[in-house]
Amino acid sequence: MSRKPTHLQSSNQKKGYTCLLFALLSFTPAQRLWAQLGATSLNAPGMAVSVDYLPSSRYIRPEDSVKTHSTTSQVRYNFGAMFMLSSRVDTVTGKVRNWTLAASGSYTKLSNSDYDKKIFPEELLGTQLALQHFRSINKKWGMVGMVSVGLFTDMEEIDQHDIFVNGGLLFVKQKNRNFSYGVGAMFTNTFGTPMLLPAFLVRWQSDNKYRLDLNFPEKLSVSTALNKHTDLALAFRMQGAAYDVKRMNDKKRLMGHTEMTVALENTWHLTKHIDFVAAGGSILLNETSFSEKKLSEMFKDRPNARLATNYFFSGGLRWNFQPKRR
Repeated sequence: MSRKPTHLQSSNQKKGYTCLLFALLSFTPAQRLWAQLGATSLNAPGMAVSVDYLPSSRYIRPEDSVKTHSTTSQVRYNFGAMFMLSSRVDTVTGKVRNWTLAASGSYTKLSNSDYDKKIFPEELLGTQLALQHFRSINKKWGMVGMVSVGLFTDMEEIDQHDIFVNGGLLFVKQKNRNFSYGVGAMFTNTFGTPMLLPAFLVRWQSDNKYRLDLNFPEKLSVSTALNKHTDLALAFRMQGAAYDVKRMNDKKRLMGHTEMTVALENTWHLTKHIDFVAAGGSILLNETSFSEKKLSEMFKDRPNARLATNYFFSGGLRWNFQPKRR
């Protein structure tokens, strides 16, 4: 009986884990909308803008993991807004019902140097509009429904393939004031054919001086208030996105991007409404895959283009519609 070499088994396992991670990041409704804003993400009605700078990183060839002399740098401009359309509380039962409208956008400029052939696009645009509804079922359980329509493209040829539709329904249990979790299902047309997938979320926060915040699968952070005007956090973040791109030599139109970072995030509360956020740290994983828009391609092993580990910087402004307590 023949055996695969250990390094090939490891490589295939890694590709499988990456596909699973990309699916989690792309299809979890509450996470995908705000992932691109990173440290400037919105947790309540408001507006936010941010800019990320990822300096030139060397391209790692997928077939043999050789770090080449080809490089790619990125500048990413992000925008997000959240509006409360209505909010009602039943004074007798205490049940809550609210409708929220959210919009997000991200434009990435990529500078690719010394490549023998085109690997990455020169620019990426992602925009999304989402409608979300929450209602209490009882004292512990609530229901969240969401539908979103987005345009995710390399801007070379914009057509119906660049339109991504997602929707979902999750049942969320508030175990206590610090911990909640939700399970449900959502649909997406990311792989061309509309499909139904499981969806879940986990949220946990501590109330100590050093606050632990777990919001799976978006982030894990530890933060503290240095004073009433400044917060400092150490955060591990994951984000993923899917784009429809134009390829010259094949039909692999679906580009999946996965990114993991760890960074120090500093927030200055300039006023009761305005925050300035600066972050800097390391990009642990910057990986891209290309596949055909077919359901059968979802968990298929395929080579992943990677950029070497590097540092990054981010800065942004957040306008909270409701004043924050100090």
